[in-house]
Amino acid sequence: MRIRIATRGSRLSLIQTEIVMNMIRKVEPNVQFDVVIVRTTGDVIQDKPLYAIGVKGIFEKEVNLALLKDEADIAVHSLKDLPSEISPGLVVAGFSPRDPPYDVLAVRDNYPSDLAALPSGARVGTSSVRRRAFLLGIRRDISVDVIRGNVDTRINKLVRGDYDAIVIAEAGLARLMSDVKSFRIKYTRIPLDTLPPAPGQGIIAVVAREKDTELIDLLNKASDPRARAEALAERAFLRTVGGGCHVPVGGVAIHEGDRIEFIAGMADLNGERKVIIRLSGSSLSPEELGVNAAHELLKRWNEK
Repeated sequence: MRIRIATRGSRLSLIQTEIVMNMIRKVEPNVQFDVVIVRTTGDVIQDKPLYAIGVKGIFEKEVNLALLKDEADIAVHSLKDLPSEISPGLVVAGFSPRDPPYDVLAVRDNYPSDLAALPSGARVGTSSVRRRAFLLGIRRDISVDVIRGNVDTRINKLVRGDYDAIVIAEAGLARLMSDVKSFRIKYTRIPLDTLPPAPGQGIIAVVAREKDTELIDLLNKASDPRARAEALAERAFLRTVGGGCHVPVGGVAIHEGDRIEFIAGMADLNGERKVIIRLSGSSLSPEELGVNAAHELLKRWNEK
């Protein structure tokens, strides 16, 4: 069996592709892979913040197009980069075990790594309106500035002093750890109820064509059940709340035993107003919990 995998060409994307290949090999040891590198709009446009580009799914659209054009059989993504609705004819069919969903504050090793300890006026880099809004809600005296580029590019900008700190997904750092160790940096997790992460953060998603039922069955078998339940809850939340990369909203599901806890938050662009909610529900109905969390968040937001 041979599978063509479409992916971005960044170091992190290739590592994530290798993780997916190893997942599939565990259930189909004889499979062979061809990697198809796709350059996306998000990779090409590096001089604008994500929200200013004006295109949804800027890191996934062209990658998924390779499936629709029959240039690849599956596509690998960070789940957080997938919009709530993907192209007709495609389905999110595979989910990796989840790496930590936290956002972290990364700094050079001689600089305070706690958000509360940052000096007034510290320059903090992020390309996310969600991170910007919640950061300003905590520290209005810091300067939150746009930073673009792959994870390793952002770390390089931090190390050379372009920024005092950056906020970044812990999962990306964890997957790049062998590279990160060569830099003199440290990082601290930001609590989930302080900065709710992007839905899907920490999970690698595999997209396939709906018609390829045998391949979808293989991806189902290869998927991590806990990550699948969390992903279903978070994507139902995202669809219901109507969010995307342009909306300061975050939400994460935490699957423990037969229950799932959902932490979600919404803030205005300047961090002057925010709402954080917690809900729990049965792990047998993850999508129902995600929908309920979205309704509760919107209700509390409209009441505030």
